[in-house]
Amino acid sequence: MGRKWMWFILVVSCLLFISLEAASANGKGGDQGSSAKGAGGPAGGKGTDAPAQTGGSDTGGSIGTGAQGKGNGDQNGFGQGNGNGQEKGVGNGKGQGDENGNGGNGFGLGKGNDNGKGDGKGNQGGDGKGNENGNQGENGNDNGNNKGKGNDNGNQGGKVERTGQEQAVCTAENACFHKQLTCPAECPHRRPGNNNMKGCYIDCSTKCEATCKWRKPNCDNHGSLCYDPRFVGGDGNMFYFHGFKGTNFAIVTDDNLQINAHFIGHRPKDKKRDLTWVQALSIMFDTHTLILAAKKVSKWDDKVDSLIVKWDGQIINIPTDGQSEWRNNTGNRVVVIERTDDFNTIRARVSGLLQVDTRVVPIGEQENKVHNYQIPANDAFAHLETQFKFFKLSDSVEGVLGKTYQPGFESKVKMGDAMPVMGGEDKYHTPSLTSPLCKLCKFQRPSSSNLIAMVTEI
Repeated sequence: MGRKWMWFILVVSCLLFISLEAASANGKGGDQGSSAKGAGGPAGGKGTDAPAQTGGSDTGGSIGTGAQGKGNGDQNGFGQGNGNGQEKGVGNGKGQGDENGNGGNGFGLGKGNDNGKGDGKGNQGGDGKGNENGNQGENGNDNGNNKGKGNDNGNQGGKVERTGQEQAVCTAENACFHKQLTCPAECPHRRPGNNNMKGCYIDCSTKCEATCKWRKPNCDNHGSLCYDPRFVGGDGNMFYFHGFKGTNFAIVTDDNLQINAHFIGHRPKDKKRDLTWVQALSIMFDTHTLILAAKKVSKWDDKVDSLIVKWDGQIINIPTDGQSEWRNNTGNRVVVIERTDDFNTIRARVSGLLQVDTRVVPIGEQENKVHNYQIPANDAFAHLETQFKFFKLSDSVEGVLGKTYQPGFESKVKMGDAMPVMGGEDKYHTPSLTSPLCKLCKFQRPSSSNLIAMVTEI
């Protein structure tokens, strides 16, 4: 009996020794990682778990002898060890990342601290979907390191929700290209609800700025036509063009646009020429004609509308309520006309061609006396003050005003004179307000086939 018990104890001891050796060869990591060091199991094995960077690799100590090794790494979560106390993660860990939905190895679900909530999948973060406001009032700034889907940064125009200030991105291919401009707080909208407020003006030409401006013609700036008639050309120089009363002249004539002006006037007894003003404009493009004109008024009243607008020969009424407008889509271009004051002031815009600010004004009593116009008592000589902004002119554009937009244009007027006068009445005289004919006129109405081709291109 004694020998049998001794053999029995020896076999059990061998089996126990073998089982302990096997336990040291296979260890299982235990809990979610939250620290940089892993503690060995009850038998005292120690190891350090380095945070994994790729592939879920969770390395413990070199001689782990515990029955169970617990590896706690920041990003690794549950790891499965495969040999000699070195825990090698196989990509099935689940963990909570610290920033922007960056889960650990394998599939992780994380909440970003800064830019909203994101689901992190895969190594080092995955697809983050922003659904909360990020920095500086912009929505969802691409949460997730690799493939972030933000809600909308406002970079393509619109409004910043917190301030209500309109934004726009410049698309002109110049120094302003892709620059985002924000309207000032003093004029947050390009179209203010009140006509007595300034509007935001986005300048993507060279200045790359957003400023506050009255939405009315500025008679001292580029492209203006005011007074008796005084122009400021595309080159910035001021000049006068007298013309003759009752006649018409091509102000701008180009391949796809012509603007004629009808002159009214009066010749005082002691004068050798007519005093003239522009009473009407005819804007011709494609097969259409837009006419802006001042009514003949015997006695001026600021509260009475003295502006006439015609579209292809028909009088149209421009709405007066709030931000209402008259709009027409020709199939080729969009024409928009809106009031910029309660009476007598409008802005007309033809997409791809021009914008024009126009108002009707009279010759006042004080002005009549100062300049000795000798205006008859029964005629206020209502006329237009206008400023043009052109979007696309050719290098060979012509016209009293148009030629000043030619590249390298050099004015021949005597700028030192008190009244520098531009000639050319014979070159730009047209038979009527709506005629495209003059000695240097370029505009021709497109044929039906050409018009179809233009529509197709757009």
